[in-house]
Amino acid sequence: MFIWHWLLTVTGVSNSNGRWNAFWGGFGSDLAEFAILAVVWRKINCHAKGCYRIGLHHIEGTPYITCRKHHPVHQGSRAATAEQIAQAHAAAQARAQAQNVAPREQQPQP
Repeated sequence: MFIWHWLLTVTGVSNSNGRWNAFWGGFGSDLAEFAILAVVWRKINCHAKGCYRIGLHHIEGTPYITCRKHHPVHQGSRAATAEQIAQAHAAAQARAQAQNVAPREQQPQP
């Protein structure tokens, strides 16, 4: 019975003039916020199936975003070293030149 009382108190349903009025004025009003958080989470998490890490690494030439564990250039759980980043950049530059596509210029930092 304690758990039921706790659940009613946390959701805002107990001690009010009506259960549905209290629900929609309390916990129920947050359902839209939870839906927004779910959409945002789906947008920023890794696109590998079953992975719930935050994806920060874009896969070149695809619309996919992955975490560092699933990124094809950097496999592993440790952070990339400066040498690995330089090698990946050089490889991307070589592919761009081979395809006669001008590489993206670096944006000047304000």
